[in-house]
Amino acid sequence: MKSAIYHGIRDLRIEEVPEPMPKPGQIKVKVKYCGICGSDLHEYLHGLFPQSPFGHEACGQIVEIGQGVSGFQKGDQVLAFQKGAYAEYLVLPQERVIKKPENMSWERAAVVEPLCGAAYAIERGGIQSGDTILITGAGPVGLMALLGLKAIGVKKIYITDISETRRKKAEEMGATLVLNPLTEKIPAKIKELSAGKGVDVAIEAVGIEATLKDCLASVRYQGKVIVQGIFTDRVPVHMLGFVTRETTMIGTNSINPSLAMSWIETQEIRPELIITKILPLDQISEGFELLSQKTKEQIKILIAP
Repeated sequence: MKSAIYHGIRDLRIEEVPEPMPKPGQIKVKVKYCGICGSDLHEYLHGLFPQSPFGHEACGQIVEIGQGVSGFQKGDQVLAFQKGAYAEYLVLPQERVIKKPENMSWERAAVVEPLCGAAYAIERGGIQSGDTILITGAGPVGLMALLGLKAIGVKKIYITDISETRRKKAEEMGATLVLNPLTEKIPAKIKELSAGKGVDVAIEAVGIEATLKDCLASVRYQGKVIVQGIFTDRVPVHMLGFVTRETTMIGTNSINPSLAMSWIETQEIRPELIITKILPLDQISEGFELLSQKTKEQIKILIAP
């Protein structure tokens, strides 16, 4: 079968590899789509992480069942949460598979995983419907957070991004106000909007120093900063304000599929709105290069093996 093999920074090659076979407790899926995650992009540009999740936002159809698997059968359409999905076939434990609802499109199925990350972060941060929120970054992570916050009833959601394309998408998806950090000082604007108080919670969804500092400087006394962005550089933080304002900072790096699926079913949210391009497997490097551009015209690219 064909698979994208990582050979080094900016060096992905499509190669023929042995087709995997499921062992006991495993399921074999023919991959329909695999989304390029922000963590994948970081690895493409900077090198693989120690426990690499490269290629984990997948959906497809079961083609074979390993011994001892229950609750699934050949032909089931599923969401698959497992690395290695930039390939024609993926083998994974049944615990990392959930059935795709019959009325769910393949495009929506391909972006459930990042919504699951937003679900986990929102629950982990204890966000309530009456909170005011700042999201720094209107890429896939920030936009999924926006959808999740709207699903739980949050009314005031401010979001920032330097990309006009992404700011427009945030407006389309229901942000209260969208701001450009290149033309406005975000903490000052947030204080203005909140009568000097600051937001209850800020979500860092980029992974750079500037957006983290905007979050820390924009939350109220005893407010929270939830960090979802992937940082590849060390960030100096002025701790005096952090201490005197008794800020809580929480890192999140997991998913909550059941909560995300309940939002889709009951709140009718549309995570597929973030998809901007679908490319075949042999053009995967083009997809990564498009997402690497400073203009950030693309938001979510799906790979179709």
